[in-house]
Amino acid sequence: MKKDFERRNRTMKKQKEKRKATLIEALSAVLVLLVIFFFGSLADLSAPALMGIALMYVVFIGWRCGYTWKDLEEFSAEKVKAAAPANSVLIAVGFLLGAWMFSGTIPMFIYYGVQLVSAKWILVSAFILCAIFSTCTGTSWGSAATAGITMMGIAMAMPNVNIAAVAGACYTGAIFGDKLSPLSDTTILASLATKNDIFDHIKNMSKTVVPGGLIGLVIYAVMGIKADAGAAGLPENTLQLLDALDGAFKWNVIVLLPMVLLIYGCIAKKPSTVIMMLSAVLALLIGVFYQGFSLEDGITALYSGFNLEMVEGARSGFVAAEAGDDAMALLNRGGLASMMKSFITVYICLYFAAIMEHIGAIEALLGKLLLSVKTRFSLVFVTSISCVVLTAIGGSSTLALILTGEMYSEKYKEMGLSTLNLSRTMEDFCTGTAGFIPWSASGIYYPSVLGVPIAQYFPFCFMSYAIWILAYFYSITGICMKPLEKEAETATA
Repeated sequence: MKKDFERRNRTMKKQKEKRKATLIEALSAVLVLLVIFFFGSLADLSAPALMGIALMYVVFIGWRCGYTWKDLEEFSAEKVKAAAPANSVLIAVGFLLGAWMFSGTIPMFIYYGVQLVSAKWILVSAFILCAIFSTCTGTSWGSAATAGITMMGIAMAMPNVNIAAVAGACYTGAIFGDKLSPLSDTTILASLATKNDIFDHIKNMSKTVVPGGLIGLVIYAVMGIKADAGAAGLPENTLQLLDALDGAFKWNVIVLLPMVLLIYGCIAKKPSTVIMMLSAVLALLIGVFYQGFSLEDGITALYSGFNLEMVEGARSGFVAAEAGDDAMALLNRGGLASMMKSFITVYICLYFAAIMEHIGAIEALLGKLLLSVKTRFSLVFVTSISCVVLTAIGGSSTLALILTGEMYSEKYKEMGLSTLNLSRTMEDFCTGTAGFIPWSASGIYYPSVLGVPIAQYFPFCFMSYAIWILAYFYSITGICMKPLEKEAETATA
């Protein structure tokens, strides 16, 4: 009896011993994630819920490896805690978007931006206008649904215009701003996952995005010169949008002050969250004292987002319901509540990534691959492949950005490179890539909005190709590759 008890006791102790996940277990976690998001995206299911299911499976793998929920929770909590400052940016972004709509800052850019459209330079105009919209709003989806739809409508009214090329210009223009805007969720995630300041990340990111965008513009300009686009005015729905904007807001340079403050904060390297909140407060005051909206509506806009119905009390004769669907879709947005889905998704993804790391699943998947990395090029190349694969697996760039940041940060430091190079590479190959994957949310959204299949607009996404080539070129030559020493000196200063 005593021997049996001791044997059972030894067996129980052995079962409680912690071990690292095997390659099969790690691959099964990736497979489950792939299946969940593949079928979930087809059924348009909630991303946070799908991520929650994937998280439960990884917890199960952790239990098989001998880890208790307390073990996993403690390690994950540290990761979430470390990301708290960057997560606060998501909150600030929600406030900022609602406030900028309330003050008329974003509507003013849209009002005058739409009127800059040139029939002769349709491709260039499409890229620039979508880039302006997405930079100001931080959302490529919103840019495609507003500026993109406007440009596609104009293009369809012109003879001899390559509609697929216009769609490609709209798509890459929207992605341009999404990569560089401090309001963009992917920009926030890239800096969050690598623990970098968002404005430092944007500055480094511009070294591939700006020249890539210029290359795309040159190609679009040449294509426009050779094409006979004819002439066409603004479509009726765009004119209705302009009338609605003109009736809802007063135009003056004063409404641009919140953006000036944000730009100043970017240049002066002020804390991202603080400068965004201050810009939101300034926009709130402009909305109340210049636009004439009520303070109560302003507070509501900060949380629930701006709504055109708020204008009715300040503009006699203005009826929100008559503004049109385009104006409603464009202006009724922002607010803290609009960021909750992203906030929750990021929170769950951090748990998923932390547990995958803690149980050794990431090491099992990429350990040998990372050991084979010896040069800058091989490091950037492997990072890029991981970004594309994880984006395809997850159906969006959210998971890819977080996991890639977790997996490669130490390797970049080990090779004497700043993690700003990692965050840039992540955005080079994650942000915008989902729009080329048919089963992803973006791969479904953009073709439906622009009215052009992926296979048709993909060949005209010249900026994306240029960015990928530049990323590899920098890694081979060492140009624009920030060393770790400079990062340390900056942090000390």
